Amino acid sequence: FCNIYSTFLQRAYDQVIHDVALQNLPVIFCLDRAGLVGEDGATHHGVFDLAYLRTIPNMIIYSPLNEIALRNILYTSQLGLNHPIAIRYPRGNGKYLNFREKITENHFQKIEIGKSHLLKKGTKIAVLSTGFIGNNVTLALEKLTNKETIAHYDFGFIKPLDENNLHTIFSTFEIIITIEDGCVSGGFGSSVLEFSNLYKYKKNILNFGIPDTFIEQGTVDELQEICKINVSSLVELFNSLLHEKNL
Repeated sequence: FCNIYSTFLQRAYDQVIHDVALQNLPVIFCLDRAGLVGEDGATHHGVFDLAYLRTIPNMIIYSPLNEIALRNILYTSQLGLNHPIAIRYPRGNGKYLNFREKITENHFQKIEIGKSHLLKKGTKIAVLSTGFIGNNVTLALEKLTNKETIAHYDFGFIKPLDENNLHTIFSTFEIIITIEDGCVSGGFGSSVLEFSNLYKYKKNILNFGIPDTFIEQGTVDELQEICKINVSSLVELFNSLLHEKNL
């Protein structure tokens, strides 16, 4: 296990490639403070990890939706993956007050590597989120009047991508939206665009996340609002699309 802030792992990029990934060693990187970190300021935002890690061969990348998923991926990783894995999770509180009550009788569950999950069914628009920012998507969708139109998928694994589910999504939905708490350039949304290009899908794909600029100090809520990935901004986005497309 290598526990380190996401922003600090940037300094060790050469070691990650040469000392771990090249040798395909089963190192478990636990990346704390992934995403926007608020008052820690511009130097500490962990917004580049998805982009700089997913280009490395042999690397598995996972971003848990909540603390239960985090516990389960840690459990899965220590069973032996035969590859290095980076697990990114945010600064701050978890989602559940008494999260241990949410865990099954077996306490831990083994996660299938590369598997995404449908959180909410829909008909016309698919929202693909990765990591804890997916909770903002869930809250935003609950505030919509027309909830049936938009589906929501949790892509915990950025690498490997769940291509089987992506084929289903691209064959089913008219509009595909990706949302992440990392930089839009080169991140999760970029990987979905690359998938679309590889298999020659012609769909309307919209990517949302951290823009191509350095984000300064502020509360996490304030910074998410600046980046348009807070709940109210997502509600506005979804309603705008539903109105524009007459869905």
